[in-house]
Amino acid sequence: MKSALNFPRAIRFARSNLAVAMLALVTVACGDGSNRVSSLRDFREVIKFDLLERAGYPISNYQIGPEWGRFEITDEAMAKETPEFNKLVNATASVGGATGFYLGVHNGIHVMATNNHVIKDESGCYMATVGFQDRSGQIFEGFCHHVIGTWKDVDFTLFEVRFTPQNAAKMSGRESLMRFDAPIQKGRDLMMAGFGIAGANTRRLYRGTHDSDCKVYSKDNEFRYMPDPDQVNPGEGKVWLFALGCDISHGDSGSAIAARDNGDLIGIISTGRIPKNPKVRESAYLDQIYADGSEDVWGELGYAVPAAKIAEYMRRQVSDPVIESVLRAGNGL
Repeated sequence: MKSALNFPRAIRFARSNLAVAMLALVTVACGDGSNRVSSLRDFREVIKFDLLERAGYPISNYQIGPEWGRFEITDEAMAKETPEFNKLVNATASVGGATGFYLGVHNGIHVMATNNHVIKDESGCYMATVGFQDRSGQIFEGFCHHVIGTWKDVDFTLFEVRFTPQNAAKMSGRESLMRFDAPIQKGRDLMMAGFGIAGANTRRLYRGTHDSDCKVYSKDNEFRYMPDPDQVNPGEGKVWLFALGCDISHGDSGSAIAARDNGDLIGIISTGRIPKNPKVRESAYLDQIYADGSEDVWGELGYAVPAAKIAEYMRRQVSDPVIESVLRAGNGL
């Protein structure tokens, strides 16, 4: 669930020859700062994405349960969805090659959230594009202006996004607050929207999910400080996580995970076991590990950072007026 690169020349090189791609990697690492990649790791991920796509990398490497629950977000699809899901979608945007969500205006600035592994510092923020979809289906953009705060242990970054006046006017009503006090209960039905790459072929699709397996699998308010189970592009170090059964893939990093019943944003997608063990596509297996509380819950599924843990780290910087405002709005103080 890592971000991608907005650097067309390097992408073309990567597609033609892996050796040339590595040369392009050096170019990006030592370049003039005009690219929009957040880290060297992100560039490696672009190379892997392209090679896997060309080889027909199957959805099954990401799928949990007997069905692939992702669907494309269109006006027709959204007309059939709940107000809670529509609100989640309206707050969700692409952030570089990953995903983020809009938290509204705090202390006079537009604030968004994504993963630390998507934007980890100011160099990753510099001119990174943020893309929303308006009612006509057109994409309108802002850009990352400043990192407000970032916390590696909870894979979370708050950043300021800036828009043209015309695009800023379109943001009214799009905000969706994190609920730092919301319990994370086993079996709670979930929903999400993001820009995951699985099944997208040669273009990235804005898609949602809320199928029957998209729920909390870990025990009530059980969080673990654990290493990344992604075997394709693992992150460094450990992160606080809870387990879920939603169909997520690389590119969904930074997506808000929300409770289906009331729309509360209770966490942020961070990672997952990739590629998936084929047995996680079997309902009987999922039912078993869910009922037994098996350790497989912590190694075979998808994982999100709980909002409650994010609040713990944010409160260490509560002297920052923007961070304080975000916390207060989400009952984190």
